[in-house]
Amino acid sequence: MLLFSLLCLSCAGPVVAAGAEQAYRKATESHQRLMGSAKKQQHRDQWLAVLDRFTAVVEMAPGSSTAADALFMAAQTCEGLYRVSWVKNDARRAVELYLNLARQHGESSLADDALARAAEIEETVFKEKGEAYRHYAQIVEGYPRGDQAAAARIRLKALSDHAPPSPPAASPVAAVRGGGELTGLRIWSNAGYTRIVLDLSRAAEFTANVLPANPATGSEPRLYVDIAGSAAPQLLSEVTTVEDGLLRRIRTGVPGENRVRVVFDLVSFGDYKVFPLEDPYRIVVDITGSGAPEIRSADAELRSLPPAPQDGIGRILDQAPAERPLKIHIPEGQKNGKLRRIVVDAGHGGKDPGAVGVSGVLEKDVTLAMAKVLARRLEQAFGCEVLLSRNGDVYLPLEERTGFANKVGADLFISIHANASTNHNAYGVETYYLNFSKNEQAMAVAARENGTTLKQVGDLELILFDLMANSKINESSRLAAEIQKSLVEKLGRHYKNIKDLGVRQGPFHVLLGATMPSVLVEAAFLSNSREEGRLTDNKFHERTADAIISGVRNFANALEMMAAR
Repeated sequence: MLLFSLLCLSCAGPVVAAGAEQAYRKATESHQRLMGSAKKQQHRDQWLAVLDRFTAVVEMAPGSSTAADALFMAAQTCEGLYRVSWVKNDARRAVELYLNLARQHGESSLADDALARAAEIEETVFKEKGEAYRHYAQIVEGYPRGDQAAAARIRLKALSDHAPPSPPAASPVAAVRGGGELTGLRIWSNAGYTRIVLDLSRAAEFTANVLPANPATGSEPRLYVDIAGSAAPQLLSEVTTVEDGLLRRIRTGVPGENRVRVVFDLVSFGDYKVFPLEDPYRIVVDITGSGAPEIRSADAELRSLPPAPQDGIGRILDQAPAERPLKIHIPEGQKNGKLRRIVVDAGHGGKDPGAVGVSGVLEKDVTLAMAKVLARRLEQAFGCEVLLSRNGDVYLPLEERTGFANKVGADLFISIHANASTNHNAYGVETYYLNFSKNEQAMAVAARENGTTLKQVGDLELILFDLMANSKINESSRLAAEIQKSLVEKLGRHYKNIKDLGVRQGPFHVLLGATMPSVLVEAAFLSNSREEGRLTDNKFHERTADAIISGVRNFANALEMMAAR
């Protein structure tokens, strides 16, 4: 048995390496197609799809030379995205990827190139000349014969006034026994709202607190999260500059043994929510306030959209526990009710296949095909911009989907899914919107789409009370009702046995934190052989898209009439 295991291990290496090389070639081809299309470069999801391909290569073979190549290309993709979006978080991510390459693949011929790119971005984009000096010094000291050494020496002379008094010491990391590790952080920003996700290697207890501004000392408000039994790796930057109008920077430190503190230095502050998500474990921090991100170039159009119409929140307040009063932020009303930007989300993707049909059809493939048809027809019907959360078979964490919709200022968020049941005779169409729900069937569907258990869905309830205060709950219910009605009527003209399962409410992760009307459409059941056949038929995709569009049109017309009153 031991010999067999050793043989398997010896064979696995070349197989993984070959797979990584093939995936890298495909990712490079995708990058080349993106660079060759000015139209594609205007769509953020195109850049993110290429980025996902390169990061997937790194995950396949993290210690290989192919991983170093993929890290460099991933960083270049983020840098290219910044040149289009002018969103500083894109440039910051590029720096982090370049530095990860230098730390993890110091022997690579790309290591000094990565340090040079990181230094230039720090100097020109963030005006962090001290950081730039440090990276140039690393090139001269670590790669004195490299092709970047001569240019680095020139920059060191020019930045000599910013040289540190002594070499920077390594960040102290507490020795933690049995604890998880803070492996990274991700940031999404839009006007009045910033989401940060703290990735951990395993579940951990945490606490959050706010330190208010102190006019006497001139200190700004701060929010901090203490994570117990966790260690911060040295590859995670001690300071991450954000400067999006709400959040100035993020700092990580180790204030005591078996504890990591993540501090958020705030520019303006209204409210916050901190909650965990499972598999993989991460802590989500949502911050709201009155600050507006810096606006430049193409990003200006995305940031200048008027907020969605004001919605009623009476039902939410009626349901809220008396001992936990909600802090409510109500956006200003939209002026004309017109739709200008819609995000269509293809459920699942990449390593998450979703439901599997009776003959092996994967939900992730069906939803992508349907989402592409819907996006194309929405553009034709409304003349508005329609963005896909994913444009290929890539994995997107659930929080990134609404985070993307918030980021681009979408007016609507429509998530496309295919249903499944242990009862293979179950069939029909249903549309969901985010809400607190005691309905066991709705919770079971939510558990499947969230990738969690029924118990974990139940644990979401208190979180949802807070999150719904910022969700467009009433408008989402109206949108869901219009889409469901249209789906039943229009599909019923072409197909027998179209069963109306109604509009339902459920705690879906993919809808959490959306600041626009948001729905999740379960178009048919993959677990039913008749409906699985429909879900693979292009004509069904087109008819489903047309039905959704009819529902969106009725919803938009109602908004326009209300706006005109």
